[in-house]
Amino acid sequence: MKRFLLITILVSVFLIALVGTVFGSDGVIKIGAAVSLSGKMAYEGTSVRDGYLVWEDWVNSHGGINAGGNNYQVKVIAYDDESNPVRAAKLTEKLITQDEVDFLFGPFSSSITFATTAIGEKYNKITMAPQSNASKIFERGYKNIFSVLPPAATLLEPVVHLAMDELEPKPEKVAIITANDLFPLCCAEGLQKTCEELGLEVLFEKFPAGSTDLSNLLSKVKSFNPDILALTGYTSDSLMTMRQCKELNINAKLYTFSEGVAIRAFVEELGELSEYAFGAEWWIPQLKLEGPIFGTTANYVKAIKDKFGEDYKPSAQAATGSAAASLLQLAIEKADSIETEKVREALSSLEVKLSTFAEIAFDDKGLNTKWVHPVVQIQNEKPVVVYPIAAQEASPIYPTPEWKER
Repeated sequence: MKRFLLITILVSVFLIALVGTVFGSDGVIKIGAAVSLSGKMAYEGTSVRDGYLVWEDWVNSHGGINAGGNNYQVKVIAYDDESNPVRAAKLTEKLITQDEVDFLFGPFSSSITFATTAIGEKYNKITMAPQSNASKIFERGYKNIFSVLPPAATLLEPVVHLAMDELEPKPEKVAIITANDLFPLCCAEGLQKTCEELGLEVLFEKFPAGSTDLSNLLSKVKSFNPDILALTGYTSDSLMTMRQCKELNINAKLYTFSEGVAIRAFVEELGELSEYAFGAEWWIPQLKLEGPIFGTTANYVKAIKDKFGEDYKPSAQAATGSAAASLLQLAIEKADSIETEKVREALSSLEVKLSTFAEIAFDDKGLNTKWVHPVVQIQNEKPVVVYPIAAQEASPIYPTPEWKER
């Protein structure tokens, strides 16, 4: 019996020492991310991942994160979810159970986040979601998801207000076409409600997510002859729509998109076809914001170009990735702990401005309650701010010239 007790005591001492070694000298906070690096959402997903990685470099080169008397470096572990919610969920479980991450960074898109956050909630892991704001995600009573973006329904509202308040002739008819997916549908339904409240005639049509041809639907749009053509979908949908509008000679006075306009691929792939397109963007590099992590927007732009090359064009997707990461850092520092419950409590009470997002404060569902975002238009093959007037870099060009006049 005495020998058994001695062995038990020695084993216990060994285990305590081992735990002390793991959690004391390791000194690394691991954050996992399943994000789209291939598939239909690779444009946006890669940019989100880039936002995580530039934050990782910044934190580690600026002294790490201090909490609970310890100094931590950060390590982002990112896998390609291939734009597939099922794969993303499996990868999230792998990140938690095999890679043993402390926190999660969200994927791109609401539909994939809907799947991955169920896994995070199961294991009581906080997910910082940069690009997921469909209301359905936040109606499940989860306590571990925090969204950088305000509700998706608000995204394109500023474009309609620009058209109705500042442009002549005022639009009367709007065609809204939407990918049948969580985020695009929320954007489209919010836009439809705003347009109908303003007295506009609306054509509302859905198409299957991942479609590679919209010509039949766009022929219906052409017959409707809208003043505004709004597409809510992803960058690949926006590229396809502009090309097919030219092919079908659809001449709306204003084209606007929920995704793509400020992503460099939009101009690089479309060239002159990209001209005059509008988009409402949560963030653009021309903004002059300040915050506690990168300091200024200019500093952030420099940091991301230093990492990915001078030709890299920072997007809202990258910036919100960095914003999500910055919020986690600020919450850990405020909590003075990396314990989930303490970090969650700190996140719930944060109200901050960042160089990578104008304003952020969370409601009890984890949604950002602050939203102020600009409207951009492609002019001379670059996005410029045209609204609100106080932030305007150039006057909007309207109506869009017909294709035969370009």
